[in-house]
Amino acid sequence: MKLYHGSNMRVTDPDISRSKPFKDFGQGFYLSAEEQQAKDQALSKVDQMKTGEPIVNEFVFDESLMTSGELKVKVFDDYSVEWAEFVLMNRDSKIIQPSHDYDIVYGPI
Repeated sequence: MKLYHGSNMRVTDPDISRSKPFKDFGQGFYLSAEEQQAKDQALSKVDQMKTGEPIVNEFVFDESLMTSGELKVKVFDDYSVEWAEFVLMNRDSKIIQPSHDYDIVYGPI
């Protein structure tokens, strides 16, 4: 499956240590299956950082990893109370980060 990451620079090797904490699913490298969403994010990032150019980085993800048991995966099929509590926990600067130990979190933003 193709996934996209919008940025103000080319990304070949994602490095989550460069990511900001306290985001919806925690500090991490965020991808979207929607190319337009990544384009919008790239434009936003250039506007925010005042440097670079909007770039949509494309990655190929092996979907079998979601169910292989090799990675710890959390899936939210839709918005729910559990999803909202998870997002609030990750955004809470009073909670020690990382607030979870999932390798992949998949769900709506």
